[in-house]
Order: sequence, then structure tokens, then C-alpha cells
Amino acid sequence: MPVVKVKDDHGKTMTLREVEGCYLPLIRVPYDQEEEFLGRMDWTARPDDILICAYPKSGTHWVWEIVCMLLNGNAERIHLMKEMAMLECLSRSALDSMTSPRVLNTHLYFGQIPEDFRQKKCKVVYILRNPRDVAVSFFNHHTRLLDYEYSGDWHQYLPRFIEGKVDYGSWFDYVMDWENAMNRNQLNPTHVLTYEDLQKDCVKEVGRLATFLKAEGTASLYQDIVNQCNFKKMKKEKDPLEDATEWKDDQPGMYRKGIVGDWKNWFTVAQSDMFNTVYRERLKNTVLPAPYDQ
Repeated sequence: MPVVKVKDDHGKTMTLREVEGCYLPLIRVPYDQEEEFLGRMDWTARPDDILICAYPKSGTHWVWEIVCMLLNGNAERIHLMKEMAMLECLSRSALDSMTSPRVLNTHLYFGQIPEDFRQKKCKVVYILRNPRDVAVSFFNHHTRLLDYEYSGDWHQYLPRFIEGKVDYGSWFDYVMDWENAMNRNQLNPTHVLTYEDLQKDCVKEVGRLATFLKAEGTASLYQDIVNQCNFKKMKKEKDPLEDATEWKDDQPGMYRKGIVGDWKNWFTVAQSDMFNTVYRERLKNTVLPAPYDQ
């Protein structure tokens, strides 16, 4: 996969990989990433596989931890990075060697997921988050993770985010793709979560998720899982394999604030109005499970 320097209107570049017309992050793996990624459509799924799907910075790791705990029936943290169960970071042999049930995650579009996951009717957990908060979180991710080599400021970044000149492309394209896929796809049972609902009443949402997964437990277990997956606790403990040298000032930045509404501290009134206009125009024919048009 060629490494590309993606310019914005201000001449600022972001270092990404380009494959099949889409952008991916520079993923450090001990195998030929291009060969594995291009061969993924022939990968074999298992009927009990679970796919957690979301645009970046929408709560993927949070939900991945919760799902793993529900299936394990305990509230113990998973001593792995979610990237080790991420489709676009895996090789076929690594995927095949995982024990079942496999809890996988991805930021890929529906059509980029291996076909067998549809044929085996694998369960999908789909996460939505307010795109304004996503943009702020992604900006901090891009400016702090060294591999991106990005030095733009917030004013320069927001148009880039809207235009999709970032890994995984436009948030608008992503949610429209998944909305269309859920409307037309009759194979994969799908459960929709929102970041905001998880923040508002996490115990309730964990219970709903458990019912979907047929991994029901006790109210006490749900509360223990919520306590273990508390953002401040996860940030303090960090990922056990996260490499601090990949981040500016040797300070891992996968976890930042984990709150709802931080975008209000970043968007100017003019930026907010502009974003609302783009949102309503781009999604005028789409009805999201959770509308974010204000």
C-alpha cells in the first residue's frame, strides 16, 4: 500500500496509506499489510463471530471491552489492545488462530468486510457518536500520534475532517454507507449503540447489549462491568501493549476526555453553523438511528 501525504487546502499534510481508493492509518504489523488486506475478502468467518463497527473515535475500544466481559461472564479487563482483534490489523493466520467466540472490531465500511461474515450471519454491534465530538477527538489523535506527521491547527483540520481527508474517509460517507447497509441487509443481526446513551445510562445499555448477545447476566455483573470500563479507570490503566514512543512527548493519547459535548469548547459559532449546514445537506436523505443535526 503506498504511503501518501494527503494535503489540505492550507498545504498541511497527513501521512496515510492508500489502498483500493481509501485511506488507512499506518498500522505497524509484522507481515505484509497490503497482501493481507487485499486478500481479506476470502477470509473465513465463524457463525459466533461478533463484529463491533464504528467510525474512529466513536467508542470502539469501550464497547469491545464491554462485549468481551459479557461473553466471559466477568468484569476483568482484557489484556490486549483492541488493534489485535481489528480486521484491518490482522493477518489471515492471526484471525484463524483466535479462539471462539471471536470479538472483532473494525472501522471499515460494510462493503469492505469479508463476505463470509455476511453469509454466516455474524452479529454486528454498530456505534454512533456525535460527529462534532468525533472531529475533536480525531484532531487530537492526529496531532499527537507521530506516524501521521500532522501539524495543522483546529481551524485547518475541521475542513479536512468534513472532506474526508483522514483515515477511513468522511464520517458522512461512513454513516450513510452503514445506514444503507442496515436498510438493505437482511443477514446480519445488528444492534445500534450510541456513545451518548452509554454515557447517560451505561448499566442499561450494557443490559441491552447482553440481551442482544444472548449473554445475559446479573445486575451486579453489569454494574461491575460498567465500573471496570469507566473511562477514567481505563485511561489510568492504559492499554498494556500501547507503545508510548509512538506518541508526542512519550505520552499515550488513545484516551483523552471521553465526555459528551466537548466540541462546544472547540467549535466557533461560525464553525458550528457551517457544520450544521453540511450535516443537513449531506444527510438529507438519511435517517440515522440517532440524529445529530443540532
